[in-house]
Amino acid sequence: MTPKISLVTPTFNRDSTLAATLASIEGQHGRFDLQYVVIDGGSTDGTLDLLNAKKRLISDWVSEPDGGMYDAIAKGFARTDGEILGWLNSDDTLFPWAFDLITRIFNDVPEIQWISTLTQAAIDADGDIRYLRKVPGYAQQAFFDGVYFGFGGAGDKHATDFIQQESTFFRRSLWERAGEPALRSQSLAGDFALWTAFMAEAPLVGVDAPLGAFRIHSAGQLSRGQREKYVDQCKAALGAARAKLNYTPRGVDGAAAYTGIYAEKRAPEQAHSSWQVVERQFHVLPRGDLKTALNQRLVF
Repeated sequence: MTPKISLVTPTFNRDSTLAATLASIEGQHGRFDLQYVVIDGGSTDGTLDLLNAKKRLISDWVSEPDGGMYDAIAKGFARTDGEILGWLNSDDTLFPWAFDLITRIFNDVPEIQWISTLTQAAIDADGDIRYLRKVPGYAQQAFFDGVYFGFGGAGDKHATDFIQQESTFFRRSLWERAGEPALRSQSLAGDFALWTAFMAEAPLVGVDAPLGAFRIHSAGQLSRGQREKYVDQCKAALGAARAKLNYTPRGVDGAAAYTGIYAEKRAPEQAHSSWQVVERQFHVLPRGDLKTALNQRLVF
């Protein structure tokens, strides 16, 4: 039986980008079962007109004041019943193959609890690709060492990019075990706090295919305009998790080695090949000239 995807979009007065978000969902191809919910915070722009025009796409929507983005996401999940969960902000987009690919991977590998892309994408205000960045792998030890911490990191010299939210999907059982309190625990960094809670429960699986794109559109964007506060909340979430787990980040001078888990085709040369998970080692470079050179708009 095909697992249902329940996707939530929180929005508030974002009609300028919401249309592209909706179009990226409407343009999904392949085989999947989608339940799509939009939680609007009481918009006064053209948002409601957009939602009314997409009644065939949207399974359920509500427009009323809420407690912010993370409150809206939690409310949205409560209105769904799918096995696979994720959210897409009204600035961002998904690539056309995302739902079909995620459905097949979760269906073929029941032990996967959550998954994210290893090829992170960002688009500009026009929707054009601005960059692609390659993450070498995901590992629980790397997370608690501070590797997946952008904006200069939490003091760890091996810090790289954040886990990309719009390209991350997880099972409802994981959300029910560890999700809502973590998501609501931070006003800005609820996504990072959620990943922290999830990582303590289950390893994150990486897939090479890009799944979604983060939109960079204005200096007033929350992730840019309140960067310092966001970083402080990430540090608080990571510090609390380390204390709870009694985890001390290890110190490594050169390249740090970790064992990651990857979703891969069993027989990529054959049509309709099933998916599997494999383990392999990856390395993360410390900050310096070499890492800077490799990260200059290159996928490596």
